[in-house]
Amino acid sequence: MLTEKKIREIINHYSIDNNNLLLSHFECKHNGKTEYGNSFDQNYWNRKDLILDLYKNYNEKDKPLIKWLIQQESKGCEYDIPQYTIDICAFMLYRHMENQDIYNLYDIKFGLTSDIQCFVDIELIFGFDKEQMKDFLKNEKSNKRLNKKILKTINYYESQLDAIYRNRDEYINYFETKKIINIKNELEEFEEYYKG
Repeated sequence: MLTEKKIREIINHYSIDNNNLLLSHFECKHNGKTEYGNSFDQNYWNRKDLILDLYKNYNEKDKPLIKWLIQQESKGCEYDIPQYTIDICAFMLYRHMENQDIYNLYDIKFGLTSDIQCFVDIELIFGFDKEQMKDFLKNEKSNKRLNKKILKTINYYESQLDAIYRNRDEYINYFETKKIINIKNELEEFEEYYKG
């Protein structure tokens, strides 16, 4: 197990040179077991610690690391890892997103597992602002097919008259003051159960 100090050193070094060799202890690696409930990612617990430590102090320079973590978390979905850590990564990307990051966020929300689709909030797909994101998707020349799909998704959610969505500031406040606490509690319980 890596210490918090060592993890922070890795984060700091990675933000300087984006050297993936620094991340070997966090890379998704199947444990080789195929039985239901036993298939898992050998490096999940290290990666979870890295994600939680990064969440304490991250900025736009950490986006390459966040995107790398999203790749590893996405691979780990095949091995029944908890959905909580990819939600944290998605939020960190959302917090420092550019319009093009909508494609990563959409893939996280709708391209992995049904548990993740239910757990990750739709507000991430709205970007900075729903109308601004819709304009971007309508005018972006690349990914036209995916842009139409994302636009259709946003329009569907907007058509739900009883639904209440948070704007960007409200969502960030909600995640940082409420949801992250629940995620950390769920992760603690899962770790106790899994390792117990």
